[in-house]
Amino acid sequence: MSMELESKLKDALRSIDSFKTSECLDDTTLGLYVESKLPAMDRKRVEVHLQSCLYCLKQLNNMTEMLHYQKQNVKPSQELSAVLKHLLNSMEPKYPFLERLKEFFTFNLPQWRFSAISLAAAWVIFFMGTLVFRHDNRQMEAPTLNLDAFVKISALSNTGKVLHEQQGAIVSSDGYIEGKLQLMVGASTIKVTLRDGRTREIQKIWKDEDTNMAVMKIDDKDLPDIPVADIESINIGQKIFALPDSGNDIGFIPAVVSDFKQSPGRRNSNVQYIQVASQTTTSNTGKLIDEKGNLLGFVITEEKNINLAAPADSYRQIVKTSKPTPVSELTQINFSSQALNFYMKGILARDSQRVDEAIKDFQEVIKLNPRLTGARLELGLLYYKQHKFDEEAIEYQEILKINPDDTDALYDLAWNLESHGKYEEAIVMYKKALALDPEDTETLYQLGLSYLAQGKKDKAMELCDRLEKLDPGNAALLKRLIK
Repeated sequence: MSMELESKLKDALRSIDSFKTSECLDDTTLGLYVESKLPAMDRKRVEVHLQSCLYCLKQLNNMTEMLHYQKQNVKPSQELSAVLKHLLNSMEPKYPFLERLKEFFTFNLPQWRFSAISLAAAWVIFFMGTLVFRHDNRQMEAPTLNLDAFVKISALSNTGKVLHEQQGAIVSSDGYIEGKLQLMVGASTIKVTLRDGRTREIQKIWKDEDTNMAVMKIDDKDLPDIPVADIESINIGQKIFALPDSGNDIGFIPAVVSDFKQSPGRRNSNVQYIQVASQTTTSNTGKLIDEKGNLLGFVITEEKNINLAAPADSYRQIVKTSKPTPVSELTQINFSSQALNFYMKGILARDSQRVDEAIKDFQEVIKLNPRLTGARLELGLLYYKQHKFDEEAIEYQEILKINPDDTDALYDLAWNLESHGKYEEAIVMYKKALALDPEDTETLYQLGLSYLAQGKKDKAMELCDRLEKLDPGNAALLKRLIK
């Protein structure tokens, strides 16, 4: 391959979004294609375009969460396969992921059809990222970091003994510091040591057990901080760096953002985990840094090549939505990096429609961390698809034991009860959800349907008035049903 062509490929593959051209399909066309509502000629045009456009494949995957190739039985374009095969064969496989990628592009059509587009994209992005790291020395240059923004966090017992130490990061000049929650369990006090030797004691922290994130606050002002990356500005395929937990030594490992995992739930669009691929043969935990030197996240699983990380910018939401916890009460936490490994596998299996495999993975998550409610919610939805409604209900009930204010569990349990004709019980659940989120239009609409099923048209009409201000479309639909 010529250096000119390789250079163009590297530039184009820094982000899947860079594949977008004026010929790309709009969302309406893709939506009609997914629903099989396009005329034959237009459908053929779409399929031809999808064979050679990774950007539109990504859009299609996000829209349907199912395999395009499995459903339509379409081969990948010969040009794309040939280019990637050539690039792959030109490199001597040194890591297991290269062998796996090679299999991906050489297996036959039936195997291709049952492979996840999301997983495929992750491997392609990872592989092309390694080309950037391997051949472009200029791009290998690590960003400059302000070392004064890193602090030592010591977990102390009630006798002053050091139980654990870790490297934290000052993420705002007014004193907010991020670190890993697990290394603080059992402590009576947290001591923060700044780079200039000053120490500060912490008695309370904010915590998020699902992401192993701890947030602390010291009273100092104008502190040297490391800028936090805006997650919205980070693209799949973007080159980043992993900074392993290795004391004060700063050593970077090239990595690539391969996917984003959003928080489960009907209306939650926040990124809960960042999926990262790195070219290392050892398990590493540490921090993620983008090319500009901004802090992107903290690695929280312990796999060799593919890992999940907690977004650094989530500290604001943690502080906003939770109350600080006394350090002395951190006797145990419900966090397991192994559970998150299975969680990641379950998501990939779910996205590729391997439902039985996804269920097994999420069941393993719950064995390792019964309080990881995201896995229980995912499991409930998979049971629903399999019409195992009793098992589905159990998962939502378990979530509500952990968090009685989980509006998604309340809504889904109400739907489950409604499907069994238990309208009174469903109405109780819908009302609880609305008390927590009065502007949840889906719940308002479903509550109206429950009232209608009981013949209570007057109560359903009352909901129409509330719904009119929030969602005129559903309000009009509910009114037609009432009449």
